[in-house]
Order: sequence, then structure tokens, then C-alpha cells
Amino acid sequence: MLGRIFEPRSIAVVGASADPAKRGHQILRTLAESDYPGRVYAVNRSGGTILGHRAHRSVEDLPEAADLAVLCTPAGTAPELVRACGKRGVGGAVVLAVGFAESGAAGARLEFRLREAARSAGVRVIGPNTSGLLNLPRGINLIGARGVRPGGIGLLTQSGNIALDLMNQVSRQPDAGSSIGGISICAGLGNEADLGFGEVLEYLGGHDETRVVIAHVEGCRRPAEFLAAASRVTRRKPVVVIKSGRTAAGARAALSHTGAVAGPYERLRAGLRQAGMVEVRRTDELLPVAATLGSQPPAPPGTGIAILSDGGGQSALVVDALQERGVRLAELAPETSAALRRLLGPGAAVRTPVDVAGAADSDPGAMARALDVLARDAVVGGVLLVGMFGGYALRFSETLASFEVEAAVAMAGAMRRRNKGFVVHSQYASHPSAPLDALRRAGVPVIRSLEAAGRATEELLRRGERISRRRPPWRPIGPAAGRRSTATHPAIEAARREGRVTLTEIESGALLRDAGLAFAPARVVRSADEAGDAAGLALSAVAIKLLSRHISHKTDAGGVALNVVGKEAARTAFQRIAESASRYARRHGLPSEDSAATVTPMLPAPVVELIVGASRDPGLGPVLTVGAGGEWVELLRDVTHRVLPADEDELEAAIRELRVSALLTGHRGQPEVNFHPIVEAAAAVARCLTRWPDVAEAEVNPLFVYPDRVAPADARVILTR
Repeated sequence: MLGRIFEPRSIAVVGASADPAKRGHQILRTLAESDYPGRVYAVNRSGGTILGHRAHRSVEDLPEAADLAVLCTPAGTAPELVRACGKRGVGGAVVLAVGFAESGAAGARLEFRLREAARSAGVRVIGPNTSGLLNLPRGINLIGARGVRPGGIGLLTQSGNIALDLMNQVSRQPDAGSSIGGISICAGLGNEADLGFGEVLEYLGGHDETRVVIAHVEGCRRPAEFLAAASRVTRRKPVVVIKSGRTAAGARAALSHTGAVAGPYERLRAGLRQAGMVEVRRTDELLPVAATLGSQPPAPPGTGIAILSDGGGQSALVVDALQERGVRLAELAPETSAALRRLLGPGAAVRTPVDVAGAADSDPGAMARALDVLARDAVVGGVLLVGMFGGYALRFSETLASFEVEAAVAMAGAMRRRNKGFVVHSQYASHPSAPLDALRRAGVPVIRSLEAAGRATEELLRRGERISRRRPPWRPIGPAAGRRSTATHPAIEAARREGRVTLTEIESGALLRDAGLAFAPARVVRSADEAGDAAGLALSAVAIKLLSRHISHKTDAGGVALNVVGKEAARTAFQRIAESASRYARRHGLPSEDSAATVTPMLPAPVVELIVGASRDPGLGPVLTVGAGGEWVELLRDVTHRVLPADEDELEAAIRELRVSALLTGHRGQPEVNFHPIVEAAAAVARCLTRWPDVAEAEVNPLFVYPDRVAPADARVILTR
């Protein structure tokens, strides 16, 4: 079905116009200029002839069921025109008009009507509020962009300006995307009233001319679908994404710490990574990273990146940047370093980064010979060339020009023969340069920005690691998970009977225990005397904590007393907790309730305190959060996320991403921690959401971590409303 949209054999321009300022005129003109080989029909209710095309008065009057209709008409006409397209058998429609959900409540209602019209008519819609559609290999230009260079980059965007900027870069800047040509397909998805990122990305995954995909995402209407499609597509070709609106506030106030620290962008970002996409945050990295991934082979697992330069300053900067991002640099074999020493002389640096120390200034071939030595080393998965290659003839002597071109050809050939990635950073990338043009013709990325060149090379290593794992495609559980399930639990039933969404600590512990996480026994007390008796029976200090059906954060309400020893101290602590909780409830308008608390033995000091929580994202479904726990979780925000499902390897990787994880690996004499119990605890918290659809959020904070076990010290479960 999507083939009729992206490779139509016939196009109807609805709202065709004789006015050169109107889109209905511009599209007819650009279709002619781009030599579109299919049939083009003009539709204008006034009839006549427009740019040599007979104007049909309505969609119903078309001589055939066109594959694609482009609606160049006001927003209010779109729903009925889409219905008319369905009756005539038109396959798809591009709705260019603005004035839909992006413009307010009335526009949102109009967009709903458009969506319903598309579904009932069986017409697939791109847009509305879209810049249009471009398929350069097929001569389809519904965007109106001029002079766009064809190539292997597929582009999905929700911004016409972003699309135009990228097309201008790839067509007019010699170092942007030159190794892969230009654009294959560009689709402006707009508001995604019907067709969204997921389906279109899936199409590009099977599109032969597209070698890499760039996605600019403002707001993704069906993010779980997008991630599932990306997980399949990234096994075949790279997908590079940039997300705007990263700092938007969450759509709802969270009752748990997990909800507070797991913002919408952080959750989506985790899913992008799990799906195998490469996220960049700078627009100047988009094309260099995409072109490199689309043109160069990924680095084999276990290898590293080698840096070859003609100056120490820039190579040191890029090495710093790569090391800070955790990129593995190639540890050259002794024989490689020895060969480089013989080749370059005593002044050269012969370990990564390799510095030719001026040898190429008068002999550009020295750079090619050094690269050939590096390429032979099995630990080198890719090479980043840094400096002023391509400018030796400009910098020193015109007599070097032919030798520099020969060196460029030799370098590209050496890396191609060994199937290793090769990226060139050059200060002269924006200058006319025959050697750099030779590299570009050979498919080698030539990049002006040192930072972008480093990032592009890094992603060759990352992609090699990802595709070597050979796991089945990952698919998010999604927001619809469990909707039809009737699974329940006594703790959930008790809360529902009382009209509560917050489970008590005892109820939360019971739910988590049945999900697989063991809690220490807790005694419930309802008076100061009972608290004293419980503490008197304990063999050591106890913790006394408020047990409330309405107060979610016990610490905020003064509801926690630690290291309580003896009966009298316990009586005093209970009385203080009860009074403090009562004041807190009155101040916040919460219902009054009988005083109650739990008494548990004090746990020994842990190696570290973690938070493990899970919550439901309205677009992604269940998301797990792990991080540094305790009272400071929202201040420290040392957290990471995983969209569920996540297997044990993924959960352990999440834990190791935390800054606090350094404390788990024997830091400064601390005992080394077994990660398996932490992983099991995280899996149990995740099961709370995947097993019981009534659970909106589940959290253990803090989770005390010991060398060989974990102990949950507090738990909170929030139900769906």
C-alpha cells in the first residue's frame, strides 16, 4: 500500500492553480522540472488548463484512480476530499494544509475528522501540516526544493525548515553527506494523523536506494510503534535521530520518585538506544554521522579506533572527547608501532594517537604508508585521520598536489580492501581540494568539524557492537499491554474497595513479594504501647515508619524514626510520628485515619542505596528506572531507564551506566558487589507492571545493596486512576 504513496505511477494535484504563488501551481511545475515519468492530473473546480494539464473539476472526474493525491486546499476541505479520494480508489493523500491539532482545540477536532475519514475511506494520509514528499530516484518532488542532490539518505522530519536545511547542506556543502551522495526519500510527517514514523521507517528499511535514515522527531504520536520498527530496521541499516522538545515538562504530576525523575524525553531516549538508533543532539552532527554510518563498514567487535594525525593538538582533543564518551581506542600491536617507527622516524608518536610529526608536509605519501600499516593491525577496527590532509599543496607547495591525490586514492583503497571504516577530518574540507574530492569520490567521509568527525567515527564502533549481538528484534510492550487482562491481587482489591490509588507499605510489599522480591518481616503496630512491645522484643535497633493509606511520602510527613532502641524510645517515636502525620494530613487536606506504623529491624549499612521503580508512559508503555536511591534521588538524578521488556543483560547494563555503580565494583577497598541480586530485584519491580494492569507505578526506595544480596527498605505502589 505504501508503494502507491512513495512510488506512485500517477499523481493528482488537488487545488491546482494558475497562480505561481500557490502550492498547487508550484507542485505541477516541479513535477515537470524533475522529469517525473508518471501521469499527472490537475484538479480545480473551475476547470480549464493549467501548465498544459487539463483541469478536472473534482476528484470523482479523474480518468483513473490515481495512486496519490496532493491536497493543496484549505484545512477545512481535507476530510471530505479524503473521502472523495477513497470513493475514486486513490491510494494515498498528502495533506499540506496547516490549521489542525497544532493550532488548538478546533484544529484538533478537524484533525480527528480527517483521521476518521482516512480510516473509513481506506486512504493513507501523510500530514497534515506537512512539508510534503520527495523521492528523487523516481522524480517525485512534492516539496518544491530545488537542486537537491540524489543519494542514499532517507529523511523523516516534522519540520519543513529542518528538511530544507539538511537538503541544502547535502547539496551545497562538500563535506556534508558527500560520501553517500544526497537524499533518496524525504517525508514530512507533520502531525501524523495517519501515517507515522513507524510505518514510514519500516518502508525505508526495505527501500533499496536508502542506505541510512535520518529522523527529526518533534512529537511522535505512536512512539512504541516507532521503536519497534526501528529495532527491525537498524539490523539492516543505520538510523540517526535528533529529538527536539527534550526539556518539555511531564504531562502529569508523579506521586513517586520514579515518576519525578523519569521524564518523557528520558524515557524515549532510553527506547531509542534500545531500538538501535543513534541519537545526536547537534544539527551539525546529523549529516556527518549519517553519511559515515551509511558509507563505512562498522568496526568488528573487540577492535578499537586508531587516530592518525599530522599534528598533536587536534589529535589530543579528539582523543579526549572519545575517551570521555567511553570509546575504545586501538591498542596497537608492538610490531605495528615498530613498523611505524621505521617508517616515520624517531620524532613520530607511534601509539594511538599516531602523529607523523611533519613527515607528510613534504611527502603526502607518508600518510598513506602509515595508514596502510595501521590498517593491517587486527585490533584496528577503523581509522580517523585528523589534521590538514587535502591542504598540503595549498599550505606548502603546489608541487605536492599530484602526490596528495595519489595518497588519497591509496588510502581509500587500502581501507576498502581491508573492509575497515575510514573517516577524514580536514581543516581544508570547505576549500576546493583535488585530494579531498578524490576521497569523496571513493566514498570516504570528509568532515570539517573535529568534534563531528570524532562522533562519526565513534558510531562505527558502536554499530559494530550492536549488530554483533544477534538478538531477536526488540519490541516494546507498549501502552496497550495488559488492557484485556483481569489479573488482580488482594492488595489491589483492598485499595479499590476503599477508593485508594496508593497502596500502603505493607500492601506494596505483599505485591512486590508475589512478583519475586523478598521483604524482611514487619510488625504492624497501632499504639505507642504496641510499638514499645515490638521494640522490646527486638534484639537490636529498629526502624519505625508511618503506615498510612493516604500519605505517600513518609519522610516528608515526619513519619520515619531510625535506630530506635528500647521500649520507651519506641513509644516516644510512635507518638511523635502519629502527631507529625496528623499535622501533615490536616495541612494537605488528607482524610484522617487511625495511627499505625511498622516496626522492622534496622538493616546494616549497605554498600550503596539504589532506587528501582517502574511506571507507565502513555506512549511507550511500562518503563523501568534504576538509580542512586535514598532521600536525595530527585536532587542527584543519577538514574537511567529502560523501556520494557528488558532482559537480564539489558538490566545489568542499565545498572552499570550509573555513576554510583563505581561503588559496586570494589572502589577504594569496598567489597565487590554481585550484580545478579540487583538485576533480580529490578526484574521483580518490572513484573509488577507487566503482570497487574492496575499498577501505574511501583517503586523500591531505598534498595539496600550488599556484596551478595539486596534488601528492600521501603516500597510504594500507585494504582491507575
